[in-house]
Amino acid sequence: MHAGSAGGLREGKGTSFEGGQRVPCMVKWPGRIPAGVINNKLASTIDFFPTFAEILDVPLPDRKIDGVSILELWENVPNANPRETFNYYYQKNSLEAVRKGNWKLVFPHVHRTYGLSSPGKKGVNGETRQVATAMALYDLRRDPGERYDVQQENPQIVAELSALANEVREDMGDDLMNIAGKNRREPGRIETTKQ
Repeated sequence: MHAGSAGGLREGKGTSFEGGQRVPCMVKWPGRIPAGVINNKLASTIDFFPTFAEILDVPLPDRKIDGVSILELWENVPNANPRETFNYYYQKNSLEAVRKGNWKLVFPHVHRTYGLSSPGKKGVNGETRQVATAMALYDLRRDPGERYDVQQENPQIVAELSALANEVREDMGDDLMNIAGKNRREPGRIETTKQ
């Protein structure tokens, strides 16, 4: 990969592994957000819309919003944890993993890998290859690089996250399992008129 390094995290952009998902976010708002605070709680860019709506005191639409307000994280409110779970959808609508707290259950899927090729150089990306991965459970607190599958030692966590995934699939669908989902919404479109 020529676009940078994911450090010790697994894989890179274009994957649902942590190297393709984790990015730093810096927020500055003097007088409202304390300076110099590092927060490692789970958050996503889909949380910005409801956060800005809360800041502006604007009601959210009646329809379901995927994100949650993370203003309490920005303000460093003690014990704030607005997002306990996250669903790793990729491709068109493939549920490749679910996370609850520090536990991440990855489902079998095909993904690109950067690890089997030479890195890019002179402004040209390195090659990627498609590989299959099996189901695996990772404890991201101890193993952010997703190297050690601990599902055998934690069958109760696998069962809990599998049940969570089934609820998500019923709601939003999953192309990997050919499940349509009851509440899957068509993407918004902007129609243009020819003049």
